[in-house]
Amino acid sequence: DLGQTQPRLDMVGKATGTAEFGVDVRLPGMKFAAVRMNPKLGGAMNGFDDSAAKDMPGVEQIVDLGTGVAVIANNTWLANQAVEAIDVDWGDAPYPPETDGIFAKIAEAFDDAPNSTMRDDGDVSVTPEGATEITAEYRLPYLAHATMEPMNATALFTGDALELWCGNQAPTLIQSRVAKTAGLDTDAVQIHTTYLGGGFGRRGELDFGDIATKVAMAVPGTPVQTTWSREEDMRHDYYRPGAIARLRGAVKDGKAVLIDGAVAAQSCTQQAVERYTGMPGAGPDKVLVEGFFNQPYAVPNYRMSGHIAKLDVPVGFWRSVGNSHNGFFHETFMDEMAHAAGRDPLEFRLELMKTEHAPSAGCLEAVKEMSGWTGQTPAGVGRGVAFTYSFGTPVAQVIEVVDEDGTIRINKAWIACDMGLALDPENVKAQMFGGMMYGLSAACFGEITFADGEVEQFNFPDYDAMRMHTAPQVEVRVLETNRHMGGAGEPGTPPSMPALGNALFDLTGKRARSLPLINQFNLLV
Repeated sequence: DLGQTQPRLDMVGKATGTAEFGVDVRLPGMKFAAVRMNPKLGGAMNGFDDSAAKDMPGVEQIVDLGTGVAVIANNTWLANQAVEAIDVDWGDAPYPPETDGIFAKIAEAFDDAPNSTMRDDGDVSVTPEGATEITAEYRLPYLAHATMEPMNATALFTGDALELWCGNQAPTLIQSRVAKTAGLDTDAVQIHTTYLGGGFGRRGELDFGDIATKVAMAVPGTPVQTTWSREEDMRHDYYRPGAIARLRGAVKDGKAVLIDGAVAAQSCTQQAVERYTGMPGAGPDKVLVEGFFNQPYAVPNYRMSGHIAKLDVPVGFWRSVGNSHNGFFHETFMDEMAHAAGRDPLEFRLELMKTEHAPSAGCLEAVKEMSGWTGQTPAGVGRGVAFTYSFGTPVAQVIEVVDEDGTIRINKAWIACDMGLALDPENVKAQMFGGMMYGLSAACFGEITFADGEVEQFNFPDYDAMRMHTAPQVEVRVLETNRHMGGAGEPGTPPSMPALGNALFDLTGKRARSLPLINQFNLLV
């Protein structure tokens, strides 16, 4: 029944370990492969010496992928050991080799005309008389998807047909791509979609299926499972782009009267269009500024622009996409404006929102009630609020942090969302909880950096996540007043990061204008 929680059909399989993920696929006569690509992303492969790998017992074939190498062996561990034994001459990266140089290129985008100005209300050129002006610059890092199951695919190529087994987010797109790689018509390709093992946008890409197809083409008639090591996975992602935002605002009589914002980042959309179609992406990029221009606040002078940075770091769609950085920029700045106005941060937002969008205001009112928000916190406790409208769904969050002998722990969180008719309320709650936790992991720990053109993070010790003992107690309320149905899987992520930063400001008086927070605060790990 619509609106009633239903038992999940996949629960037993996942709880008992009988559910089939990509790495669980086993076929008669199957071989196993590992892959290595240029750690300087997008750089060429000038040549390689595979003499040491060839002599390792169990190695069956070395495959030249053009931009990398693969080893086919009788088990995945051996394939990994052998591919690491290959001496490869890698070409240089097509982008600045160090993180600071990359962000300098992002900042240069502000010097050019904006790619889009999707909101331009009133007149932001002059600060209203008697208003207090504030400015801020924010910077967020590149992020990996860090799916729990590393990238993998199993392929069987027979010469006139291809079968591919993998978790994926775009079966028809991956079918078209691997058909082209194998020189086949799409109707000669069969895609078997397993459980995902974590996607978050990463398994919407096509590279892992493409590579598995090339490996299988080296041994026609033999199924081959190509599995990326965790290190290969982490260092060859399509990353959430690093971004910089510059905002200027003004408050008067306790209200926001002006917001003028600009964000600069690489365009996920333009890169994706080129990868999927081979044609260059063009035109105003709405994804770059989503969560930036379309927030339901009644500010009379309100302009938000997007600037595309010209860089060749591979970027892609990360859970909540542009909202993931713009939610942090917009809602941290709203908090700064509220404090400049001498107002309670929640009441400041609510007053601006009530006349703009009732479902959004309802979410703020709900988290106020759920959390018992008073605007006052005792010593050793901090609370922050944030709101983001994304994917048609308004979401408000309040996060509470506590100081425990100098270590800061995330203690509690309250989430209110309104996606209209909730077909399965408990599933919506699970998605909101998961989206928030994904965002909190990024806020606390997530950062991809570059040295000599290579990603410096290899594995989870370098790219940590929230654990059970660091996770807050969470309460979720699902409202259903929205006239239009919105999404559930992504909107829980954007407000989590600014809500936590705002809570830390309430606790410590220190404003986080960049992430991850572990670089600035003594967080529980």
